[in-house]
Amino acid sequence: MPKVDLMLGDWNQLSDERRQFIATQLSRYFLSPLLSVDAIVPVGVDYFGHHLSTFDILIGGEWLRFVPGLRAVPLGIETPAPAAMAPVLAAMGVAAAAHLSPSATVDMPPMLVARASVASDEEIIGTINLTTQVFAGDHFAYMPVKGEVLGLLSQGSPDPFTPASWAPTLTGEHVVLRLAGEHQYQVALKQNWNQAQLEKRLSGFGFALPDEREYEYLMSGGLNTLFGWGNRLPDATMQYVPNRFGLTVPVVRAGAEVVRGAYAKSAPVAAGASGVGLLPLSPFYRTTAGDFSQMRYRKIAKIELT
Repeated sequence: MPKVDLMLGDWNQLSDERRQFIATQLSRYFLSPLLSVDAIVPVGVDYFGHHLSTFDILIGGEWLRFVPGLRAVPLGIETPAPAAMAPVLAAMGVAAAAHLSPSATVDMPPMLVARASVASDEEIIGTINLTTQVFAGDHFAYMPVKGEVLGLLSQGSPDPFTPASWAPTLTGEHVVLRLAGEHQYQVALKQNWNQAQLEKRLSGFGFALPDEREYEYLMSGGLNTLFGWGNRLPDATMQYVPNRFGLTVPVVRAGAEVVRGAYAKSAPVAAGASGVGLLPLSPFYRTTAGDFSQMRYRKIAKIELT
């Protein structure tokens, strides 16, 4: 496939059939064949006049979204901060560009990206059907914990025909099961590892952690405003931050996200936060990495064509 087809402007001009074909190819040839591809679903994202037709792909129990690439993306914050950002920075009591990454213009590759972040001490390996108890995902990782998973389902006694009986979370010694849709639990392994071990595990399947600029592109949608929704404070009722690519970005968050490099992105934001406490909602916020076990990660797979 021509690389230009995977760049944002050209991608949006492709036919539905061509986009579907490309999404299928991406799911087959850019990740480990050990991973099961269980669904490819077309998705439309509308965001303040921008429309993106893309796909969610269920791979190894985790939904990944295809995000087209974009050339010459302005990221970070200039010093002094642009005039359009000055009022909102002043309202938060933030010195110009404090705790924000410096400006840069970067070419961004097309990527598959996890739709939601994951706790750093967990590894999602697949899903299990409540009705059939059939597992889909990484069977090599599942077999050692199969008995524990089935035991949790039995102890939880969820009636597959009574949704109200399904516990949102079932936790064992080595696994965590989370309700992930109709008749399914997502299966995650508990992991006692560090960032280097996480990165090694991800690379074995064709994944990586984003670097700081890749994270900023994904979270900002390639739009150079202080927040993903513009240069204004969030509405008090916001539960999730709007995102041009339709990724899941919660307003209330428990910890920073891990990226490759010297910094971490985001930081804890409490319900009802105000002033400078809202600054971590900016995709350009950077902080020093803290306790890895309290952080989260969002894996990506870069689509690199020669």
